[in-house]
Amino acid sequence: MTPDRFAELAAAHGGDIGRWPQCLREAARAALAADPHRLGAVLAAEADLDRLLDLAPAQGADAALLGRLLEAAPKPRRSASAWWAGLAAGLGLAVATVAGVAVGVASGAGERLDRRADAILAAAYDQPEPDTAAEALEEATDL
Repeated sequence: MTPDRFAELAAAHGGDIGRWPQCLREAARAALAADPHRLGAVLAAEADLDRLLDLAPAQGADAALLGRLLEAAPKPRRSASAWWAGLAAGLGLAVATVAGVAVGVASGAGERLDRRADAILAAAYDQPEPDTAAEALEEATDL
């Protein structure tokens, strides 16, 4: 850990290394052991600031201040462009779905699935598989 980084961390976390995040403590103690005069002075200055901050009374925000802050906060914009963008996205997904179904039907995927189902049923009932849909329909009505 460089002395500059040590000083940054001390400014952020205070003059007591025991209050620093656990993952930084070991490296900070090693850096302090390597340069105790310079880094000790950094810690001493930050410890003085810590003592001053500890003396200040803790105050919570009052309801009036919170109300003013909430009133001053920017309001979310509700624009027509956001509505149109959502509508366009929904329409795009709908068109993609319809196109996928159309391609599936046009490619004969449904027919292949029907043939597979016929083969599975024929195997299950130990009968020969029908050659056409008409034969399958005839066999189904004969039962």
